[in-house]
Amino acid sequence: MARQRMALAVLVAGGLVVAACSDPPTAGGEDADVATGDGGAGGEAALPDCPLDALDEAAGPVEITLWYGGIGGPVKQTMEDMVTGFNASQDQVRLVASDQGGSFAEVNRKFQSTASANTDQLPDIVMLETTELQAVADGGLVLPAQACMEAADYDPTDIEPAVRSGHSVGGVLFPGYVNVTSQVLYYNKAHWVKAGLDPEAPPQTLDEVYAQAKALKDAGVSDKPFAFKASHAVFENWLSGDGVDVVDNDNGHDGPATAATIDTPEAQDILELLQRMDDEGLINVFANTEGSVDHYLALATQDSSMLIETSTASKTIADALAGDLTADEAGVDFDASIVDRTDLVPATGPFPGIEGPGQVHPGGGAFFIVNESEPAQQAASWRFLEFMLQPENAKDWHLNGGYLPIVKSVQDEPDVQAFWADQVAGVLLKTAVDQLSEADPDEPGPLIGPYPDFVAELQGAIEAVLLNDADIGPALAGAQDAVTESLERYAGG
Repeated sequence: MARQRMALAVLVAGGLVVAACSDPPTAGGEDADVATGDGGAGGEAALPDCPLDALDEAAGPVEITLWYGGIGGPVKQTMEDMVTGFNASQDQVRLVASDQGGSFAEVNRKFQSTASANTDQLPDIVMLETTELQAVADGGLVLPAQACMEAADYDPTDIEPAVRSGHSVGGVLFPGYVNVTSQVLYYNKAHWVKAGLDPEAPPQTLDEVYAQAKALKDAGVSDKPFAFKASHAVFENWLSGDGVDVVDNDNGHDGPATAATIDTPEAQDILELLQRMDDEGLINVFANTEGSVDHYLALATQDSSMLIETSTASKTIADALAGDLTADEAGVDFDASIVDRTDLVPATGPFPGIEGPGQVHPGGGAFFIVNESEPAQQAASWRFLEFMLQPENAKDWHLNGGYLPIVKSVQDEPDVQAFWADQVAGVLLKTAVDQLSEADPDEPGPLIGPYPDFVAELQGAIEAVLLNDADIGPALAGAQDAVTESLERYAGG
């Protein structure tokens, strides 16, 4: 077990995307003007020109730079391989990818500070956390990729609907590619067998999480069955999956958000149930500290039996916890007799929502074209994003990077289907793939300009209730007021 704890700590530290906050946007040039306040993901807005002809007119290869960060291990290797493959595939563009730090926040801070200094040192492409979407649109530094898609006759409907709606502002799709993740339930099938539960029937709702956690504890299988990191993303998905907005104006999609709507009966009910689980010793609560792996270790040590986390953790969990399990043993052909030789059989289930399972919106990291570059460099930047959208390359992000396939046809590839059937990581990841395909594009998650402030306040309220015994009502009301004030400051410039 000590080996598993160490392996898990190393793998998580090296291989997972670190969610982080970002600073307010810095205004860009006039070329970025696009109406983003009218209409939702299905609306229409005037698009700027994408200067594709400039690449063909350029003398010699056009050099461009990509800034990324917050990735490591096999994910970073996939990024590097993608760049190498692109450069080898053609002779018009030379791309250099530059790692700008250990978190999305570091990349965004450098991007914004560079823009503020009015230098010519900005990258041509920048990978930012998808939660920065509204700030990116407001900042005016980005050429919407949809403009290039139209100019290049690329059909955006080849991209999963929930991905398109979740990364559009005012009807305009801004990133050219997205490394998508979603929240799923990870659980230990061996514990379900020991508790007399059906190992193929993990909880589908939060109420069922409570009921099955109680059964696991009553059976003496795990001390605190539900490991819960106080994550804004999990809480946000619970609410949006139930059709509850966290900001006004249709969660920011019918116009810029002006007020928070965190303090709702639904949010109070969620915290009351989590608090009840805490009082009954059913939940293992962890603060959402950047880089922390304690909630994973709770599964490795078997103090807990389940947790909710990003789908990108599938490979990490498979490598650290699956041991010598085969895909059949971890998958739908699970044989309960395997529990005689192992206490750890990791599995995934759909995100347990309020009314039903799998009601999620996509998260992750998005690739944006910077409009401060010369026209030829903007065209070259699109060429790389178009390269990543090719099914064979989008497939690599899934097979090797652990991200969900955003290009629909990738799911039909024989080696992708073999991955889901023959590798433990693929078995674990398939649940999230199905969730993304079935996700409701009309519930794309919130658009919030000062998103880091929203994260800090919401997570602060959750931690205050579960770690410091704060009263639920005042905690949510205080967070709501603070986020509303932040939105007002943001709108005022």
